[in-house]
Amino acid sequence: MRFDCARAISGASGTLRTSICAVGAALAIALGGCSATTRVYNGTPVLMLTGENAGDFATYSVGLYTVTLTRSDGYVVYAQATDQEVDLTRRTNLTELFNATGIPVGTYKSMTVSLDYSSPVVYLKGQTSPAKVESSSGTVNPGVVSETVNFDPSHPLVVSLNQSTPVAIDIDLAASNSINASTNTVTVKPFIVATVQPYESNPLRARGQIVASNPGSGNFIENIRPFDDTYYTDGEVGALTVNTSASTYFNINGSTYTGTAGLSALAALNPGITVTAYGTLGDLSTITPALNATAVYAGTSVISQGNEALRGVVTSRSGNTLTLQGAEYVCQVGICFSNAAYTYYPTMTVAIGSGTVVSEDGVAASGLTPQSVSVGQRITALGVGTLNSAGALTSFNASPGQVRLQSTDLWGTLGSGAVGSATVNLLELGNYAPSAFNFSGTGLTASSDANPASYTVNTGSYDASTISANTLLNATGIVTPFGSAPPDFTASTVANMSSGPSTLIVEWTSGTTAPFTSQGSSGVVVDLGNSSITSAIMRTGPQTVQLSSLASSPTIVAGCSSGTCSGNSEYAVGNATSGINVYNSPSSFLSGLASAVNGTNKVFKLVASGSYDAASNTFYTQRMDVALE
Repeated sequence: MRFDCARAISGASGTLRTSICAVGAALAIALGGCSATTRVYNGTPVLMLTGENAGDFATYSVGLYTVTLTRSDGYVVYAQATDQEVDLTRRTNLTELFNATGIPVGTYKSMTVSLDYSSPVVYLKGQTSPAKVESSSGTVNPGVVSETVNFDPSHPLVVSLNQSTPVAIDIDLAASNSINASTNTVTVKPFIVATVQPYESNPLRARGQIVASNPGSGNFIENIRPFDDTYYTDGEVGALTVNTSASTYFNINGSTYTGTAGLSALAALNPGITVTAYGTLGDLSTITPALNATAVYAGTSVISQGNEALRGVVTSRSGNTLTLQGAEYVCQVGICFSNAAYTYYPTMTVAIGSGTVVSEDGVAASGLTPQSVSVGQRITALGVGTLNSAGALTSFNASPGQVRLQSTDLWGTLGSGAVGSATVNLLELGNYAPSAFNFSGTGLTASSDANPASYTVNTGSYDASTISANTLLNATGIVTPFGSAPPDFTASTVANMSSGPSTLIVEWTSGTTAPFTSQGSSGVVVDLGNSSITSAIMRTGPQTVQLSSLASSPTIVAGCSSGTCSGNSEYAVGNATSGINVYNSPSSFLSGLASAVNGTNKVFKLVASGSYDAASNTFYTQRMDVALE
């Protein structure tokens, strides 16, 4: 049984430095002090990470170095002290539960997050070589960069005795980077938001190692080892109770189960086996938080120690050879690489064969074979990589391994539609434009191969006949097995995107002290005539509208068109020098914005997420980040 400790350090008030016991051991329920002379009372902040607005990047991998929390009395505690590599582009529609160690009770006013840019892996979309990553002063790979985030004073982090509290950390990639595509350069200015009232409602991912399975209670316990941690020596960062139900999907060593059968199969595994659960936060009334799982993966079905994996989007298939775009290779440090567990290749080949076990994430489907893997499908392949003398991956063999078919995004404009079907002009599949794909062999005959100009979608119960032609649609689902089209794609969800959600992004070169023509309780209006503007766009999926093409600059309203927002609001303003102030209500944000944007401070970037009303030329937002220079 292993106990991890969150190490407290002295704050501004000179608080005694001490070592604080945490919940690294899953079966530690009641925690006391770390010594016979000091008794410390703990609660658990449940730290969750999301990447925001990653539309410019094919991959963005940096180190999550440390996370510290500052209590209202100045006491500082390390809530996360293990450097973890994370690809933020993979966390835009998925939130990672990455730490649940105990810390002393109290009210915490701020958080400091440190990102490690010593060896970043950053690729811009459309580029085949890594971007040069530099600081504002021109330092390449600038090392550890820290950002202090102040919680909304009305909603600080309150850590209560033997209870758990969610804390959402969002890294806004659009607000954090200035991009020069012509020189393939990214200038880093991290913009990080933290709140106890999470704005996102993404599925939650919790990866770790099995401690004990309890089929009779319908749950299992894991020690958290987040992201793609493949070190043998790293410690766990908290414990988690994972609750399952009769409908929970399990994929264990390539075999799929549902409900109790899956939990029984999990119980047969040895403790310490890697497991990944997806779902939503459950009971937080105890010091060990809970997750209610919709899907669980374990054993050889997940990336783990001694296990190699390659994930990406299939852009062509020739026989049993797949070509992946955006191939992310993950392997055990010291076995596959000398100094990294993650690397990225714009393209890579994968061999599959009759022995490849194929499954579909979240669906206990039968009859899947290697022929089920087709062009456009997002996959994770588990197998063996071939490296050259320099340690670079040259090919990947999943013939004796597994391929997991994973939910794939589709964007297109409607050509024609009916109940259960739609034909679209394909704009993007799996985050790539149609030009990236070779659809040869996808159809029953050559004439029925997938055609991006008339890509056919099984929409299930969705009625596309009620939608106007050229309407932007977004679907998620699975590509039809190779050689079996039409249809080309089977959707599990379909959404009309004509009214968003969208992202409005404005950037000013070197910042401006006068970003708005008006600013007040009714909203802000960006001065599109400001000569410092580098870019001013509104993005919905792959579609981009220049704000200059509108009749006038839209009014950006903090709030919703109906006046009542669904879910939480999250607004922030600041920078690394002054700190970032977070606000969970429109009124407090507008007040804070007025104080920050006062004719003296320069604004570098504005990023707002919401919906655009063309009739009133208004952009309504529940999430807005204003980054100061």
